[in-house]
Amino acid sequence: MLTETSPCRIVLAEDNPADVRLVREALRENKVNCELRVLTDGEEVVSFITSLDLDSKHPCPDLLLLDMHLPKRDGKEVLKHLRASARCARTRVVVLTSSDAPSDHQSAEKNAAIHYFRKPSNLEQFMHLGQIVKDVLGGPTSQQSQTEQQ
Repeated sequence: MLTETSPCRIVLAEDNPADVRLVREALRENKVNCELRVLTDGEEVVSFITSLDLDSKHPCPDLLLLDMHLPKRDGKEVLKHLRASARCARTRVVVLTSSDAPSDHQSAEKNAAIHYFRKPSNLEQFMHLGQIVKDVLGGPTSQQSQTEQQ
């Protein structure tokens, strides 16, 4: 459950700066209390997960918002690596993608993604992502405290 005093940890794997801004706005508008770490390619995400497996002092993210079409390693590879992780295999995943390809849906389902969010073309629909994140993480928050780590 999200609380005012303990922000959730979200990793956003997204290479498009405009989409990063929209995700930040959706979280802010929906008052999601989180620390947001932005990683811009699949290799960074895989390295981050590996580093968490090697260092138990750092917690796994509460949620991975994953673009399926990342540079260097795609979302399918990232999902496979995450699910094989010794510590972070149970991290919840929401897939963010502009793709409606059946293979992307199948890969997301096969690797236990909780939600498949197809990036909409209008701002109002994109803002719905914040509510999806709240629902996935366990409910409402009354404060928003978003920071970026890179």
